[in-house]
Parts: sequence; C-alpha cells; structure tokens
Amino acid sequence: MGKEIKFEKEGVEVTGYFASPRKKAPCVIVLHEWWGLNDQIKGVVDKLAKEGFAAFAPDFYKGKVATTPDEAGKLMTDMFQNRLKETENLFRASISYMKAFEKIEPKKIGVIGFCCGGSLTMYFASVFSDAINVAVPYYGIPQLAPVKPENIKVPILFILAEKDEFVNNDDVIELAKKVWKNGVEVQLKIYPGVSHAFANEKRPEVYNGSAAKDAWSLTISFLKKYLSA
Repeated sequence: MGKEIKFEKEGVEVTGYFASPRKKAPCVIVLHEWWGLNDQIKGVVDKLAKEGFAAFAPDFYKGKVATTPDEAGKLMTDMFQNRLKETENLFRASISYMKAFEKIEPKKIGVIGFCCGGSLTMYFASVFSDAINVAVPYYGIPQLAPVKPENIKVPILFILAEKDEFVNNDDVIELAKKVWKNGVEVQLKIYPGVSHAFANEKRPEVYNGSAAKDAWSLTISFLKKYLSA
C-alpha cells in the first residue's frame, strides 16, 4: 500500500516509508522498534493509512535492519549514545516536510512509537511539544533518552505491558503523573499478563492478539480526537 520515499528538508536527508488514504489527512509519524524500519513497522504505517491518516516511518538506522537481539541492541545503543542529535534532526526534518506536504491536511502531526521508538516518542514529545499535537508511546523506556516531563505539553497515551522485562512501569507511571501536572490529557493503560512488544504480530512468542487489538483501538481513538480538523 505504501512506498519508500526520500526527501531533503533543512539540509537533512531523510528516507522512510509513507502511506496515505486517497483524501488529504493529518499525519502520524511512526517510530520503529530496535529492529529498525522492517516489514512490521511498514505494516503499522499501512494500517494507519487505512484508518484515515497519512503515515510516515523515518528510517533512523539509515538502511540497517536487525534480525537478532544482539544486532538490534547494538544499533539502538549507538542511536541513543552516539546519534541522538542526528536522530532528533531526522525527526525535525520529517515534521517540517510532512507539514508542507500537499497530502497533509489539517497540518497536524501525531507520533506513535514502539519499544525504543516508544522511548523516542516520550523524548520527542518533550522536545517538540510546539510542533506535534499528540503522542502515543508503546512500552517505551524513559531512561534511554533525557525525557523532561515538565516540557511535555501535548496529550499523551502510554501503552504498557504488565510483564515487561525491559520497562519499569513504575517509572513510566511517575513520568505520566508529572506530565499530567502540565494540564494536558494523560492516559495510561497497563495490559495484564502480556510482555514487552505484545503488539508486534511478527513475534508470536510475545504477541497477544486481544491486547494488541484493544491497544490499537485506544490509539486510533486518541489520535483522531487530537488530529481531526
């Protein structure tokens, strides 16, 4: 349904995967898991287009896709420890390009991210609150990036897994409380009995269909509430 695109904005070259409905629509930027921009994330972009959004997933790994946890860990660690500013610039350029793109109307931007992309969603919500309209981090780890909850001024929906071996849910709950004090809508749902990456249908060992379906429904409703004209 979607296609690979490449553009340059503000001197930054960005590649990624884009899909949109036939009519003009607000944009949702999708931030990939630690595996990179793989077929599963492209599938999320396609699903968002079917829900009536224009969607774009920037490739923060610049063509590299991991197939093992060891490879994924190295790519993710490098991004957060050595390339965070570069990743931030890629995201900023993506916002600018999408807001100017003829297919985007109204000129609103939502952000959804999974795993390390969930971490980036929290971080970018604190850095780009004046440029985005809503954020939905799935099982993000706030310690991976310098998230400043006092700077998150956009509505945010936190999706968490009860049995997440990577995320300390108490930390995310405390972060959510701090964001709530900013006077924006904050929602948080912890799905019982499920593990990290429960929404990734390409990983049958952790995928939970009923929880994933419910989380997706919540996500779409939240996005539509804040991105509709």
